[in-house]
Amino acid sequence: MENNYYTICYFSDETTSLNKNDMEALFNQSSSFNNANNIYGIFLHIAGKYLQILEGNKAVIDPLYARIVEDSRHKNIYEVFNKKTDNLIFKKYNSKFSIVKTTDDLDDINNYLESNRYDSRCDKLSRLLAPFLMFREA
Repeated sequence: MENNYYTICYFSDETTSLNKNDMEALFNQSSSFNNANNIYGIFLHIAGKYLQILEGNKAVIDPLYARIVEDSRHKNIYEVFNKKTDNLIFKKYNSKFSIVKTTDDLDDINNYLESNRYDSRCDKLSRLLAPFLMFREA
């Protein structure tokens, strides 16, 4: 039986700064929905930029992504990947959906990007990821 797994990866710019409580509320709401719907992935916010990766059943992540695109808390959305996948890289996360908190989490992002390296957008992706990776050693 063929799976219907898809992955979506995007970057965007925040439109308004969220304080720690707002970020936690956003994460709790998102992770609750995503965990209930077998959506895996990560969410990263650094220096006014967002990076999110979603993995799961296409029938679930497509409408979710459509809502995300319309969300007024961010702008300048750059979709890196929106494609079928056989390998759910973030499935191993205990909460299924996580905020990036450790260098191991950044390594998982790099593994995800490397697994999609054949894509022609890799050079631009590397440039877009640079602001996130500069915080890696901190």
